Amino acid sequence: MIFQLLLALSLRFFLFDFVLFKGIRESLKRKGYFFRKLLGCPFCQGFWCGLGVRLAYNSFSISVEAGASLISFGFVSAYLGLIVTVAIQPFIERYERHSDNEQN
Repeated sequence: MIFQLLLALSLRFFLFDFVLFKGIRESLKRKGYFFRKLLGCPFCQGFWCGLGVRLAYNSFSISVEAGASLISFGFVSAYLGLIVTVAIQPFIERYERHSDNEQN
């Protein structure tokens, strides 16, 4: 499960913070409220990435326990995504500014 949590956090960073996709994210944010909120909320990003990873790695039967496991994994990955964003995002932005200045 630790691997799945790390994968969900890595996927969240890759899709929602990585500089390569910044243009796509900005374009989608202008398309409407849904994209603006999804692309601007680290908690939401972590939740949906967690659900996707959990569904990809586990086959679930239709039961209350399976649904609870899926939702709880989504919330745990959402919370961790929020914590990581708040704690690490300033360092990432500083690194990107520094690396952009070196290339120019």
